[in-house]
Parts: sequence; C-alpha cells; structure tokens
Amino acid sequence: MKQSVLMALAGMSLCATGLQAQVVINEVYENPPGDAQGNDDVLEFIELYGEPGLDLTGYAIGLFKGGSDGDLGEPNDIPDVYAELDEVFTLDGLTIGANGFLVLYNGTDTQSLIPLFAPEEATGVSFFDAHLENPNDINGNLQNDYSSTYLLIRSRPHHSIVDGVSVYAPGYAIWKDENPDVDFDGKTDFGIEIPLDRDLGIPFAPPPSQIDPMQIIDEIAWSNAGGKEYVRTSEHEISDTDGFNPDAATRLRYLGANPMLGSRINSDGEVVPTRTADESWIYGEVAGASIDFTFDPTAYGAPTDPNGDGFMDIAIESGGDVFKITPGDFNDHDATGISQFRFVVGDLDFDGDADGDDLALFDAQLLMADFDATEDYIDPDTGMPIADPNNPGMNFQTYIFQNRLANAYLAARSLDPADGVDFPSIADRDVLAGLVGPVMCNDADFAAPLGELNFFDVSAFLSAFNASDASADLNEDGVLNFFDVSLFLSAYGAGCP
Repeated sequence: MKQSVLMALAGMSLCATGLQAQVVINEVYENPPGDAQGNDDVLEFIELYGEPGLDLTGYAIGLFKGGSDGDLGEPNDIPDVYAELDEVFTLDGLTIGANGFLVLYNGTDTQSLIPLFAPEEATGVSFFDAHLENPNDINGNLQNDYSSTYLLIRSRPHHSIVDGVSVYAPGYAIWKDENPDVDFDGKTDFGIEIPLDRDLGIPFAPPPSQIDPMQIIDEIAWSNAGGKEYVRTSEHEISDTDGFNPDAATRLRYLGANPMLGSRINSDGEVVPTRTADESWIYGEVAGASIDFTFDPTAYGAPTDPNGDGFMDIAIESGGDVFKITPGDFNDHDATGISQFRFVVGDLDFDGDADGDDLALFDAQLLMADFDATEDYIDPDTGMPIADPNNPGMNFQTYIFQNRLANAYLAARSLDPADGVDFPSIADRDVLAGLVGPVMCNDADFAAPLGELNFFDVSAFLSAFNASDASADLNEDGVLNFFDVSLFLSAYGAGCP
C-alpha cells in the first residue's frame, strides 16, 4: 500500500490510455477515538473505490464543513460557527489501485498507521502529498465537529487541465479555509451572494468566492449542531443521528434511487421514508482501541433491516463479532453476512444487473452526450434560474452529469475501451446490448423470442390476465379490465421497431 505519487504515475502509464470509469467515495474515518490530536494525526483517512487503474487527474475531494447553528440557542440561520472548506485534496497523477481502492491518509508516509493495515494493491497517498496548495494554510486534520459534507469533484470554476496538469486561474477558491457559503443558506456560492455581516449582530463574513458550478461525481453528508450540508440532493444526506456525531461512515450500497425500504421521523415529527443515504451507509461511533477500527454496536446507523419494523437497522454484530472499518479493502463481514457494494459491468442505473432499463437509460441520456454539458441552475427556493451578472443575458449553469448520472456516463463510455472516443458511443451500446440480451420491444412483448410480436405474446398476456397476474395490469391501476386489454391491443398493433 506504500505507493508514492511517482509509483502511481508509473502505474497510470501502464493502464489503458484514456480509460474512464466509475469512482465513488467509499469510506471516511473522520474522528478516531482516544487522544483526538494524536490519533487524528495518524489514523484519519478517506477511501475511494473505482475501476482499477482509473486516472484521477483533474479530480479533487473536499471536506465542506457546514458550521453550526443552535449551539447557543434555537437554530435561526445565523451561524454560531461559519461554514468552511476544511480540507481539499487534489488527485492529480493518481490512479485507483489494482484492487479498486485509493486511500488518502493523515500523516506523512512514515507517520501514518493506515499503510500498515491497507493492502499493498491499494494506492495510498498522504494528506501532505495530496493537499491542494493554496495561499491560506497547510493541510491539517479532518474537522471532527459540526456538519460534514464530503464531495468528490471533477470540473470546477477557474480550473483546467493542460498537458495532464491542473492549472488554477485567478478566482479559483475550492481550497482549504475558504468559506463556501457566506450567506449561510445551505447552497455553495456562485460568487454574487451577500454575506452575513455585523448588521445582523454576528461576526464579519468574507466576501463570496465562486465555488459553483462544480461537477460533483459523488457526495455524502451528515448534520451536526444545526450546520448546513452541501450535497446536490438531500437524498444523499444521512438523516439526523440521534445522540452522536459519526466518527466514520462505510458505504454498503450505491443506489440509483431511493428504494423506499424504511421509515424515519423528520424534524416535524412526521413519519417519512428513509433517504437514499440512510439505505447506503453504515455509520457511527468507533469503539475499542484506536487501531481496532470497530464500529460501536450501541451508537450506529445502517440500512433498514428487511426483517424489522421499518425503523430497525440491520445488525452489525453477531456473537460479539462487530463490523469494522477496513482501509483500502472491501468491508465484507462474514459474521453478519454483510457484503459491500461492487460495481457491475453494464449496470448504469445501479440496481445490481445489466438489463433493459440500462439500455433505455443509455439511449435516452448517454449516447453521444458531452460529459461537460451544462444547463441553467434552478434555485431550489424560487424554482427559477439565476441571472449571471458577469454574462448579460446568461444564467448561472450547473452540470447535467453529476452523481449517479455522472457515474452512469463514466461506466457507459468505457464499455468498449477500444472505440477511440471519450463519450458513450455506438460501439459502447453494442457491448451493453450484448450484456443485456433480448429485451421487450413494447408492453405487448410478453413472451420469447423477445423483440418480435406473435401469437405467443397474445397467449402469454391472456394467461396472465386470466390468472389475475399483476404483469397484465398495463395501466398499473391495480385492476385488470378492458382498459388493460385495450392497451395490449394498441401495443401489439404498433409492432416492434
């Protein structure tokens, strides 16, 4: 695991040129137990999981701290502690390790204890080597308090790649100690925001910096002390934790959409579905010795237990054997039967397999698309775009391909690595179609051979209809009747393309 940046660069040259594939935040260890300063210095880490050999030049990962609001009373959207970019690391020149992992760890190569526990196959780099140099400060420890948002970022303002090297133009601001949210509204700044100031009876806030638009490839957040989170969607925030601020979080799933598996009680006392993040991560306090890496089974959160009441989390302990953090490797746990998420080739909607839905996604949104494409940013508060005063007649933009859709794009364009292009191509589609196999051409295509309509489809539909099978409920109204028959006949009459 003790690979230097130079070794990572050498490894990159041996990999397929231009290879682009998926990458996600897989684990964070923000607050090792025990002596805060001593253990933080040598045990903190951030782990990425992705395609072995994937070149991460141009990517960065940042810890956006959301400050606090309410430590001194009820939350009022006036911060007790301002938001801050706590740490930002550049991934230029680094590649995902041969086993699919990259670990950024606190301490120098000789100080950190993480290389002692991570496999040699994982790429490792210290906070010192990956720290994005800036005029503000040198790298430090991950801030343990207040709200946390970890963002894996690709494109961002005033940043470009020239001959494989990052260039930071004047105005670049995504680095340590910058305030990303001077008006404390829970949205990263475009650079035109009005900062909170002494007129409100609070400490002075700096002028805004341009943080957005940035292209977020993956994100995870949790709230503490009333602070803000800076994810694109609240689905990627872990719901408020009860009585603890998580020391660590480990990805268990990577879901394309909320599976609606469990329930939680929101701040208004209402029962609402758990978020996608709730069903994706194991998170909580870490117990035992500082190098034991064991989650505390009395202070944790996890995906919903399918055998529970909708509020019960899966168990992370069995017979005294407790789920652990595992830097640079999968966190599979035999005692509880927990297996960690793996990417599946061709699974573009992240439901665990390559099927017709993935082919439909490819055709609808990915084929020949530009990864850098943008669209008007829509203010979630007003539902309207925001005019860009520096570009008359233009609105502020946001990237179309972010989060799950970004990873779907990265997976799609690498299906045929020999096609010679850096976008999802017809050749990539041919590979996906081969993985998927025959698919239904429309709602009347009930029987094999799929892709054509004949008597067998009519017979299969009638059998399902007569058996009151839900598959014959084509209008999905919960009732089988003439309207379903009419829809079938219309689809059958339309034929296959």
